Amino acid sequence: MNADKFMMQLAGEMVSAVNNNYEDNYDHYRFGKLPEVKKKGSLKHAVISFLNKKGYYHDSSSYDLGKKIKNINYPLTDFIYLYNILTDQASKDLLVKIVAYRLLGHKKVKLPLNTAAFWQNMELIESKQSKDDFVDISFMNARLPLTDLQFLGVPLKIYYSSLGINTNFIIKQYEFHRQAVNIEVVPGDVVIDGGGCFGDTALYFANKTGAAGAVHVFEFIPDNIKIFRKNVSINKELESTIHLVPNPMWSESGKDVFYLSDGPGSKVDMEEFKGYTGQTKTLSIDDYCEESKLDKVDFIKMDIEGAEIKALEGARKTITAYKPKLAIALYHSTEDFDRIPRFIHELELGYCFYLSHATIYGEETVLFAVARRYR
Repeated sequence: MNADKFMMQLAGEMVSAVNNNYEDNYDHYRFGKLPEVKKKGSLKHAVISFLNKKGYYHDSSSYDLGKKIKNINYPLTDFIYLYNILTDQASKDLLVKIVAYRLLGHKKVKLPLNTAAFWQNMELIESKQSKDDFVDISFMNARLPLTDLQFLGVPLKIYYSSLGINTNFIIKQYEFHRQAVNIEVVPGDVVIDGGGCFGDTALYFANKTGAAGAVHVFEFIPDNIKIFRKNVSINKELESTIHLVPNPMWSESGKDVFYLSDGPGSKVDMEEFKGYTGQTKTLSIDDYCEESKLDKVDFIKMDIEGAEIKALEGARKTITAYKPKLAIALYHSTEDFDRIPRFIHELELGYCFYLSHATIYGEETVLFAVARRYR
């Protein structure tokens, strides 16, 4: 496929970014306080540091940027297939911006969501969170405060982070709206939620699909399931809509999976490893749908830490039969930007492809795919 348009647009994006020196493009909610850079003692370093802060000095310049792109140790070819099959120019532009961010970092490239509204929403959410009702999680000794989402017009309560609430309930990571294209869960939909974690997306989807629909949630890490059940239990009107599947998604069912349970920081492997705390079996979407006698699937979401391509392979029959709306995480590896859209496109089911990104940093890139019958 033609790579010229992508490479030309990326080169232009990087040329326009090379003189930037952003001081307000770092998400401390996600990564903590920005560490201070220790200054070296030389006069040259002191001068360079001063000029860097003023935006006058940089390590690369536009005249040699093309050479730098050509020689850069980064798999740029992983993005070309996706660029070419994306349906709209806005998705192509976003992909180029994301790649530039991955190459140059937060000092040089600012992603679209970094606006005053983003930071205002974070402050608003934190002002609404309980100070004395929370759940402790082992991962990084963090706490998930209880938040009543009525202030957002959402009839839910949830133990969750402020950043997660912003991502899922304000930015709406698993909805896509651009011009006349709308990809989302609607009343009566049957949803498969891959990567349920604390139940945040399950509740989000269940609130949208209502009692006429169903949300089937794959989550197998015990620490996550404990909080998942707690969050569902405080939203009793949605309990009957949500169905927990305590297995990891995979291309085939019955494969052994070993894990060390630590919430979002859990370690998972297909082989035994030192210190693992539990073992379970994989379950493919195709097998689950057959065993559960589902007569339709309308929406599939996956964010399963790099296992998305294997899970998609195990959903081939389901996707072919029902042509569900898809929202699939791409950001776990550069390879996923190629192999995930390639797999879906090569099913030849008439899908249109769009790209979304739900943070101001490099995570949470989502590929949306919708069959033409929905457009």
